[in-house]
Amino acid sequence: MNSLVPLESSRREFLRTTLAASVFAVVGGVPKLIGEILPDDFKERGSQLMGIYTMRFSDFPVLRALNGSVRLAIPGAPLSLGQIIVTRYQENTFSALNEACPHEGQSVGNFSGGRFVCPLHVSVFGGDGRRISGLATRGMTSYPVTYKAGDDFLQIDIPGLTATSVSSDVQYSSGLSQNFPNPASGATVIEYTIAKECSVVIAIFSVLGKEVQELVRRDHDPGQYRINADVSHLNKGVYFYRMDTSIGFSQTRKLTIV
Repeated sequence: MNSLVPLESSRREFLRTTLAASVFAVVGGVPKLIGEILPDDFKERGSQLMGIYTMRFSDFPVLRALNGSVRLAIPGAPLSLGQIIVTRYQENTFSALNEACPHEGQSVGNFSGGRFVCPLHVSVFGGDGRRISGLATRGMTSYPVTYKAGDDFLQIDIPGLTATSVSSDVQYSSGLSQNFPNPASGATVIEYTIAKECSVVIAIFSVLGKEVQELVRRDHDPGQYRINADVSHLNKGVYFYRMDTSIGFSQTRKLTIV
């Protein structure tokens, strides 16, 4: 079932919802959306925010196993943040690392054999992000992780986030974002922004232009929205999803199902 999540009107709830992190695990080489976590709290420093996230192993059992690893994606976060890889690289030790190789910013591969490897120039990093070899001159960017042996959860502090302040004069520009993950399998997240009060229809189409799934059909207030779309019933291949509004805005993006 698809779920539509409007961002709340109060500033605090707006920020908390905006900073929701989607959690992905790689299964058979394909990233799968396995859940979402809201920050328990956040701290503001000017336009910068630090989100405090709790990951419960009951929700993400992959982290109970040694070498278990997931990736977090925070919609609206700066591009430099990218995704964050959370890994249990020792029995009672976790890391939270920016996925970007510090050499040229390429995303490192999945944790395997006790290390991360950048596929671009083969820089190698340990489970804690320290540099082992390659062209990178430093380790991966890491974020504070708090875990106490015996607990069924861990806490991650992620600085450098940003979010739009909410006030009566907020100005939005309509737009349809690229879904993530893409390629997708099972479920995917689509975000969009509405500039003015209007009716909105979002649907998925085959390459021949036939509608195969309607995601949204409803009236919207101005604001930012997120869909958790179930695409598990679609055959593998290339599709397009399009947003049409009653104020004349329309935008189409490509979606690949694997």
